[in-house]
Amino acid sequence: MKQKQIFYLTIVFWLLIFSGFILYKEYTLRTGTEILLKTEPVDPRDLFRGDYVTLNYEISTLDLDEVPAEDPYFNYNDRIYLALALEDGYGVPKKVYRNPPDDELYLKGTVKELIYNWEEDEAGIITEDPHIKELRVEYGIESYFVPEGRGREIESQQWTGEEGVDVKVVVDKYGNAVIKSLLIDGQEVEI
Repeated sequence: MKQKQIFYLTIVFWLLIFSGFILYKEYTLRTGTEILLKTEPVDPRDLFRGDYVTLNYEISTLDLDEVPAEDPYFNYNDRIYLALALEDGYGVPKKVYRNPPDDELYLKGTVKELIYNWEEDEAGIITEDPHIKELRVEYGIESYFVPEGRGREIESQQWTGEEGVDVKVVVDKYGNAVIKSLLIDGQEVEI
C-alpha cells in the first residue's frame, strides 16, 4: 500500500508542476499588453530545429548610442529591462534599465554578448578607453513552434518577404513575454 501512495503522490507532484507552467503562460496571455516585434533574418542553417523556428528581433541588438541606458556598464548574463514605446503597434526601444521601470511597458532580458567600441591608432594601440557599443539580448521568446512543413515558408519570408515576419507578443506587468502568433506579411500563421 505504501508504494502505491508514493507512486500516486509522484504523479500528482509532476502534474502540479506542469500545470504551473501552463498557468503562468496563460496568465501572461490574458493579462498582458499585446505588441508586435519585427524580426530579422537568421542564418538559414540555424533557423529551425525540428518543428520550431529560431527568431531574432530588431530589439535583440541594442546600440547604446541610439538607445539610452540608465547605467552603461554591463556584464555577460546581466538582467536588463528594456522600456518600449509603441509606434503603430510595434514595440520600439526607449531606454535600458537595470531595475524594472515604474509605469512603463518593458521586456525583461538577459545580456548574452557585449560589443565594445575599440579605437586603435596606426600601430594598433588603443587610443581611448573602450566602451560598450552594443548589447545582444535574449528575452526568452527566441523560438516558436510552427506547424509541420511551415518552417521553410517562414524562413524564406524572413529573407525575401516585402514586410517580412513579425511576431505578436503579449507582455505582462513584470516584463515577461509570451509569443501569441507569427505574422507573415501582416497575416497570422494558422496553427
